[in-house]
Amino acid sequence: MLKADIAWGDLSQNPEWKHGVIALGRSQIAPFQHAALETLVVQTQERWFAVVRERVAGAAVSENASFQNVDSERFDELYRACLLWPLDYVMVEVAKQGRRVKLRAGMLGAAPVYCRATDEQVRVSWDFADFLSDRLPIDFEAASCSLGLEQVYSSRQICIGVYLLTERATLYLEPGRAHYRYPSPFEVPAAPAMECADAVSMFDQLLRRVIAKRPAAPGRIAVELSGGMDSAAVACALADLHGPVASRGILVGGECRVPQVERRRQIADRLRLSDETVDIDAIPPSLDLSPDGHKAYVNTEYYLEAFETLWSTARAQGRDLMYTGLGGDELFMGTGVVAEDNVAGGRSIGDPQRFARQLLTPRALSALRSLHAFDAPAGPVPSVMASVSKAHHLMQHGMWPINPLSDPDLMVFCYQLPLELRRRRTTMQLYLDARLGEDVFPRNYAKETFAQVFPELIARHRTALAGQLRECALADLGLVDQRAALALLDTVATTKAVAPTSPLINFLWTERFARQLT
Repeated sequence: MLKADIAWGDLSQNPEWKHGVIALGRSQIAPFQHAALETLVVQTQERWFAVVRERVAGAAVSENASFQNVDSERFDELYRACLLWPLDYVMVEVAKQGRRVKLRAGMLGAAPVYCRATDEQVRVSWDFADFLSDRLPIDFEAASCSLGLEQVYSSRQICIGVYLLTERATLYLEPGRAHYRYPSPFEVPAAPAMECADAVSMFDQLLRRVIAKRPAAPGRIAVELSGGMDSAAVACALADLHGPVASRGILVGGECRVPQVERRRQIADRLRLSDETVDIDAIPPSLDLSPDGHKAYVNTEYYLEAFETLWSTARAQGRDLMYTGLGGDELFMGTGVVAEDNVAGGRSIGDPQRFARQLLTPRALSALRSLHAFDAPAGPVPSVMASVSKAHHLMQHGMWPINPLSDPDLMVFCYQLPLELRRRRTTMQLYLDARLGEDVFPRNYAKETFAQVFPELIARHRTALAGQLRECALADLGLVDQRAALALLDTVATTKAVAPTSPLINFLWTERFARQLT
């Protein structure tokens, strides 16, 4: 939501709005410039705070930043209102005495920020790449967990000294000191009794209410429509509230393609969506390990090239609000339901984590097994990891991500449903049956999946990848056994199986990231 470079010495200055940024001497705080966001700066004697937050529908619209000089009582009142803001936000709070800074995050984690403090300054950014010019060392333990497919939602990141401001978290900073505080674990209230018809009606009302929280003109809206239930539910609610909107999607290959194309056509026709697609086979992911001037990330969208094509065309048409189905899987966690973006249709020859651990050196494996305590506590939005991997890419294209199925009120409602209404996504299934017709998502329908994209791609590029892996940055760091990495590459290229592909792709993306640091 914002970027900031704040020198400790500038904290004695009063904030000013200059050319779209909050200036403090030579320091500045730059809110992400988007019509979906607003900035508020409130100052009283010796204290001030700045908050960048999502706009709420029905509220007065301000052009840029709103500056207010107030007494201490009004300051506290506005401060409390910001902490209770119903949508997402990031707040920077400053106490001039002692040169203290406090960073706070809202509960949605829609566009999280990273932070690094040194003896000279504090840097904050929604784009992790802004910290890479410092050539920071890799955190061995965090990297071991990531390579072992034990990724956790945590303040601790793959580079030493860079912290993620997780949802509802607070980071206290002053020269020479830093203290990170996680929020209390989120607990779901007791579940009320619920009949099937009531559950579907309430799901419909809640989803509409979530969509209606944010101001949005139909011409600015695009929805990622995969052809699955999650994105279809979001599209239904958008069409109900805003009429026909634009939809964008990536077409998969293989056996899934025909049913995906037909299902997307049915949804688009019945909701009168303006639909456009790209073909994953025409715009496949790049497997080139050379940094080549492009930003490489660990937490990233694997099919970025295809998605960027969709986002670029949508943005060129004036559509800068991207609605997604992220959070749908988490609405019905713990019911034995296979995730919508699962590996159905792909061949599996074992457990992905088993293959991942075979990559690790004894030292990395020891770190993986001994470190289990730096993840954030359970929050109201368990889909935040997906936001971490995607939001910054959308923002680089001038778009704002909105994930309605990650709304806490909707999450709590679905957690409270009786098991029979959660199992196999029954409530969502019945909602879609009523909205689209029972023929669109029949029971046990063939789900779309990207599962075979990478195995086929790796098989074609096996020789080139093996050549690039003659040098391995992660092996030089003592994290990965180079021979094991080449053996895993051969396994995937030969078998085209799904289970070993996931750890291999995770390794390749981490290797690409490590190379840009050296």
